[in-house]
Amino acid sequence: MRRCAILIGLLLAALSHASAEQGRAIEPIVRATLDPPRVVVGQKTTLQIEVLAPNYMTAPPELPSFQVRNAVTRELASVNTNEQQDDTSYAGVRFEYAIYPQEPGSYAVTDQKVRVRYAAEPPATREVTLALPRVSFEAFIPAAAGDLRPFVAANTLTIEQAIQRSSDELKAGDAVTRTVTTKAEGTPAMLLPPQKLTAIEGLASYPGQPTLEDKTEGRTDTMTSTRVDSVTYMLEKPGDYTLPAIDLRWWNVRDEKLELAHLDAVTLRVVANPAVDVTAPVGQAGAGWTWDALVDFIAGHWLPMIVAASVLAGLAWIAPGWVRRMAASYRHRLQAYRASEAWSFRQLRKALRQGNTHAIYFALLDWLLRFKSIAPVATIDSLKEAAQDPVLDRQIDSLQSELFAPKPGAVDLSPRKLLRHIRLARRSLRRQSTSGKAEQALPQELNPIRRREPPLFYRRVPAR
Repeated sequence: MRRCAILIGLLLAALSHASAEQGRAIEPIVRATLDPPRVVVGQKTTLQIEVLAPNYMTAPPELPSFQVRNAVTRELASVNTNEQQDDTSYAGVRFEYAIYPQEPGSYAVTDQKVRVRYAAEPPATREVTLALPRVSFEAFIPAAAGDLRPFVAANTLTIEQAIQRSSDELKAGDAVTRTVTTKAEGTPAMLLPPQKLTAIEGLASYPGQPTLEDKTEGRTDTMTSTRVDSVTYMLEKPGDYTLPAIDLRWWNVRDEKLELAHLDAVTLRVVANPAVDVTAPVGQAGAGWTWDALVDFIAGHWLPMIVAASVLAGLAWIAPGWVRRMAASYRHRLQAYRASEAWSFRQLRKALRQGNTHAIYFALLDWLLRFKSIAPVATIDSLKEAAQDPVLDRQIDSLQSELFAPKPGAVDLSPRKLLRHIRLARRSLRRQSTSGKAEQALPQELNPIRRREPPLFYRRVPAR
């Protein structure tokens, strides 16, 4: 009898344990690992997230972006996975992220959550939010590379340069573009340092917008990156110039040693250009006494010149002092004209007719500096915004691409069309500016010039 009671008790206990196991819900599993746990600054450590759910998932799991401060995170491939635990089958996804630390120190991925939807008891669906376990890694700079400023690490790194000249024999007023391309394997482009293409006395420098590009091999997951820096030099004066050599020291992660990437210096010989006044500022090519300049000046000032010539002819034999003053006044007017917006626009029109893209671009910049109908600052962007002319926008974009794009010549630039639409914009903006000034004039009682009483005598007031 006693043996029967023991058997019944054991049976009841087994049934109770089985019922408890059936009542307990089987939860999804989330794992996180970082490999390797210690990396060189700029090199990747791989974050692996594995999400498993009983039976199957009814929707892809929702993961955070895993952005880490002072590091670059890039999503890699994801693969389906499954495993068996006891009598339960799990199905899920394994995600991988590459993390590139930018500074030495300790990094951690913490306080992150994953949302999972799965078939707990098919077809019923359950949703849970699970906390990711904390994982960390360390980034360091090797002692042998401690003096690198900036620190650059890669498996391979090369630099190369290209020199584009506006003409074979460089003359004052021509342009030279120096393009430096940095290529590396094993580090993103945003961690490649910019090249310091310094200014040189006698050459006006105009840096271009850098371009960055990353590519990844599908099979090996190897990243190759490219950074392109460029600068355009306007040759202001004749002479011999040297674009300095470029040295880039970097840490070879694969061989664990310092390497040096080197670019040779570039020498430029610039000869005089009779059509360019080397004493004038950049963008004022052709400001000297040339036939074109003389014709332009006479066309714009023929009436004052006739009057001045008549007065000078009559007074030359009796008033040498007056002649000198008149000549000085003439020179002053000539200088004022050369500093005017009208003269600058003539230079732009001349450059457009000649079709030299470098001359067009810098003549456009020079004219905008004097064009006061765009406020507050006359720039190419403000001109485009004020003009609201799609054709003008496309032509200016084509001009800039022709000068500064890595592969010029693939754009449709029409100097004649550009001139026509710049003329339209100039006329329209000057009309708007004049109209705006009239509307914004001060009230009569606030203008001290308007408050002056009329004279009590009917004769002209002597000029001061």
